[in-house]
Order: sequence, then C-alpha cells, then structure tokens
Amino acid sequence: MVHLDKLKVDSISKMIGRENILTDVSFSLKDGEVKVIVGASGSGKTSILNSIAGIIRPDKGTIIKDGEDITDLEIEKRNIGFVFQDLGLFYSMNVAENIAYGLRIREKDISEINRRTLEISKALSIEDQLLKYPAQLSGGEKQLVSLARTLITNPDLILMDEPLSSLDSFLRNSMRWYIKDIQKKFGVSIIYVTHDLADAEILADSIAILDQGSILDDGEKELILNHPKNAAVARILGYNIFRMDGLEYAIHPTRVRAGGQTRIKILYHEKGMKDNYLLETEFGRISFVSDNQIKEEDGVSLEDSLPLRE
Repeated sequence: MVHLDKLKVDSISKMIGRENILTDVSFSLKDGEVKVIVGASGSGKTSILNSIAGIIRPDKGTIIKDGEDITDLEIEKRNIGFVFQDLGLFYSMNVAENIAYGLRIREKDISEINRRTLEISKALSIEDQLLKYPAQLSGGEKQLVSLARTLITNPDLILMDEPLSSLDSFLRNSMRWYIKDIQKKFGVSIIYVTHDLADAEILADSIAILDQGSILDDGEKELILNHPKNAAVARILGYNIFRMDGLEYAIHPTRVRAGGQTRIKILYHEKGMKDNYLLETEFGRISFVSDNQIKEEDGVSLEDSLPLRE
C-alpha cells in the first residue's frame, strides 16, 4: 500500500494588493505528526493556516489532503479543526454549549451531543466546568474549552494559530503538554504556528522555518534545531553568527563553553535562573548562557560551532 501524507502544500503563493504574503510555500505533514511552523509576526504563518482551512485561496499552488486536492474545496467539507489565537469563545454560552456548538450547527441528535460533550470534557479534565461561562474561567481553562470545541467534530487535522500567546509562562508550559497529549489521545495531525521556540522544542515532530512568506528550512525537529543550514535559519533559532578564517559559523548561546582560547570582554551580565552574558570577542559580539559566572580572564571556547553554507 502506498503511504499518503496527511497534507501536502505544494508551491502556494498569495498576494494582497502588491504585497507577496506567501511565496512558493511547500511542505508536507505525515499522518499523526505535529508540525510546528516557526516565524516572526508578519512572516505569513496565519496566511498558511487560512489557506489550508479554506478561509483564503492561494493565487497559485495546490493543497492536497489525504490524496485529494482541496485547494478549492468548501471549508465545511475539509474536516479540519481550527484553534484561533483569540479562541473565539461565545461569552453568552456556558462551557457545555460552547463545546457542543459544532455538533449543534450540524443538527446532530441531542443524545449524541450530550454524550460527546461529556466525553471530550472528561478527556481534557474540564467536566466540572461545564455549567460555567467563559468569563468565570482561567486562561488555561479557556484554552481547553477551545480545544474541546474543535475536537468534538472529529477533525483529522487541527490547525493552531499561536493559541498560547496570551498565557503566562507557567500556563504555557502546562498547556504544551495538554496539546502533546491530545495528539496521542485523538490520533490527529496538527499544524501549529508560533514565534516561540519553546513551543517547537516541546510539541514538534518536525519544524518549518518561515521568513517573509517563504519556507527557509523544513525537516525533523532535531535536525532543524541542531543543524541550521544557513545564517538566516540560525538567526531565527537564536544562534550567534560569526566569521573566522574567512568562513561563517553559528553557535547557540548554550553551547559556548567557559574557559578557552577566545578572549572576551564582558559587555553585559544578567543573573537569573542562568547567567546571561553579551561578550565582545575578536569575531564580534556573542551571547552566552551559563550555569556559572565567568571572568574575562577565563575566556570561552567556540569549538562547538557549526560551519554554515554561504
């Protein structure tokens, strides 16, 4: 049997006015995979999701889902769930009514609606919140209600548009594991877009790097995070970029080693959970993160640097 990708985005482009917001974007998503698309605000992340969902139509290119061209297919026929950044909960409805909304507009039987609402709410541990209204919920609970409302219609692909961006750091970390668990419990494929590398590190099976409407790199998480293919990708991933002996190198702030032949001047030092430095070296300014304080006479080692392709 030939294995089909869950989704294949093939060379889609989109212009709004005279501005290219997407340019020849291509990537694929395996069945059951979580792909995280990382990019800055305005890089085109939401436009990719809107194209897949059918909210906007690309000017060129195709979108294939389960072997079927859905580029021009109606939104309601795509079996795709969408978790929006602003969640879009109905504040005049209680939690149960919000969760059940997708089944109600499909005119499902009330017994099925009640069964599925309870089933989904138990799976996300919010069954004790069903009679509350969104205004009575914490940020994390609102996120879970939004996820439940998406899952209740049994989509086989879920699109997530920076759903954790409004949460504090503790809730973000907790919700990442809920999302990871959802993929396992419900067997759905997920495309998650974010500007936060911590989302990618925890959630992703594969990562695509997006910049100014173009995919710069795409592949398995470990390969993308640990082996950026060029300086543009490395910068987005937070690497230091420097030149040595006429060649360009990248090194992550966590891989700079205290004690070495590279002489340093400490420009800034901030002590938090780790010691964060900005160092001046003969190769330029380098960020450095360490568990321990260093002194200028210690120097640093850049031996873990990666050569970059021009």
